[in-house]
Amino acid sequence: MAAWLERVEGWAFVALLGVLAWAPVPLASARTWALGFLVLALLGVLALVVLVLALRGDSVWARLGAGKWPLGCIVLFGLWVAGQRLPLMGNAPISAELFNSLQYLILTMGYAAAFALVLLLVNSERRVMWLAGTILGAGVLQALVAIALFASRAEHIYLFMPYQQGSRAMGTFANFDHLAGYMQLCIAAGVGVMLARMGGSGTAPNRRQRLVAVLKFMLSGKMLVRLMLVIMVIALVLTRSRMGNVAFFSSLLLVGGLGMLNNPRLRKSAFWLVLSLIVVDVVIVGQWVGLDRVVQRLQNTAVETEHARGEETLAQRAETPIQALGMVMERPVAGFGAGSFYTVFPRFKSADKEGFWQYAHNDYVQIAAETGFVGLGLLAAAVLLTIGRIARLWNERESRLNRGMAFGVAMAICCLLIHSWVDFNLQVPANALTFSALLALVWVLVPRQAGRNQRSSA
Repeated sequence: MAAWLERVEGWAFVALLGVLAWAPVPLASARTWALGFLVLALLGVLALVVLVLALRGDSVWARLGAGKWPLGCIVLFGLWVAGQRLPLMGNAPISAELFNSLQYLILTMGYAAAFALVLLLVNSERRVMWLAGTILGAGVLQALVAIALFASRAEHIYLFMPYQQGSRAMGTFANFDHLAGYMQLCIAAGVGVMLARMGGSGTAPNRRQRLVAVLKFMLSGKMLVRLMLVIMVIALVLTRSRMGNVAFFSSLLLVGGLGMLNNPRLRKSAFWLVLSLIVVDVVIVGQWVGLDRVVQRLQNTAVETEHARGEETLAQRAETPIQALGMVMERPVAGFGAGSFYTVFPRFKSADKEGFWQYAHNDYVQIAAETGFVGLGLLAAAVLLTIGRIARLWNERESRLNRGMAFGVAMAICCLLIHSWVDFNLQVPANALTFSALLALVWVLVPRQAGRNQRSSA
C-alpha cells in the first residue's frame, strides 16, 4: 500500500511538471477553454495529493511548512475576489462584472493550487532541480518555436488567431511583450539551475589544471544549461520588447550585484555567470540577432507627448494607468471587482482616448483598481514574505542549491516587478502560473539552521 501511494505521488509530481510545460502552448492559456483545462488539471492533481496524504496519515498542514503563510495570502486574495461577487446586506455586489470576477476567482484557485502542489510534492533536492529544469526546458522550447517562426516570416493562423511573423518574435503567445515576460522567468530559473550546479572549488594552481577544468565544464551538463540560456536570450531580444529587455538586464545587474556583495561563496560563480551573460549573450549574440533594434526602439521612445518615428512615447504609454488611477481613488479599499477593468474604465478615460482597453498596462494599477488596496496588499504580502525567505537563503552558510535557487527566484521577482510597471504579465495565465511556482520553490528549500533544528527535535 505504501509503495503504491508513493508511486501515485510521483505521478502527481510528473503531472504538475506537465501542466507547467503545457501552460504557454495554447496562447499562454489566455483563452477560456485553455484556462479552464489548466485549473481543472491543477485542482485535480491537488485533490489526488491530499487524498494520498490522508491515506498515508500525513498532515497536509505540516507538509506545507513555512510556505503556508504566502499561500494563505493567495487564498485570502481568492476569498476577497469571491466576496466581491456577493450581495452584502441587501446591497449590490462590489463587482461590476460578475462573470469576469468568477473567471478571475477560478484562475486564482489554480495559482493557489500550483503553489500548494509545489510545497507538498517538491520534497527533495532532485525534485527541486526537476521543477526548475522543467521551467527552463519549457522556456527553451518556447524560444526555439519563436525563433523558427520569426525566421520563417510566415503568415498563419494558430488557435483561431492570425499571426504575421518576422517583425517581432511571439512564439505561441498572443503578445510579444508577454513572451518576453515568460522568457525572463525561464531565464531566471535557468540561472538558478546554473548557480546550483556550479562548484565552489578554488582556482586551479597551474595552467594545465585550469585547462582541464575548462574542458570539463565544456563537456558537462552545465554547458548545456549555458547554451539553453543563450537560446532564450536570443528569443528575448527578438521580441523587441523595450521594458522586457530593460527589466531582464537591470535585474541581472541588480540581483547579481547584491548576490556578490552579500554572499562571498556565491561571488565568484555569480560574477562569471553575469559577466558571460552580458558579454556573450548581449554584446556578441545580441548584436547578431538585432539588439541594436531594441536600443533604437528605446531611443525612439520620447518622454514628450509627440510620436518619435512611430513609437509610442513614455507619456502616451503612461496615459492609461494614470487615467485608471481615478478608479483607484473612487474605490481605494474594495475596487470595482476583479476582471471589471474594461467595463468600468470608459467612465474614467479622457474623451480623446479611443479604442478598447481591457488592461491598464500596469499590473499595480489594475490590481488596485479591480480589487482595491486590500487585494493589492495581500499579493504584495506574499511577494514580500518570499523576498524575506530569499534573504535568509542567501546566507553564506547555505548550500549551493539554496543559494543558487534563491538567486534565480530573486531575479524572477525583480524582472516581473520592473516589467509590471508598463505591462500586465500577471494577467497572463502562463506567466502568472510560472511565477507562482517559482515563488513556492523558495519555500521548499530548507535553511541549514532550520534543518539542524528539525533533526535535533526529531
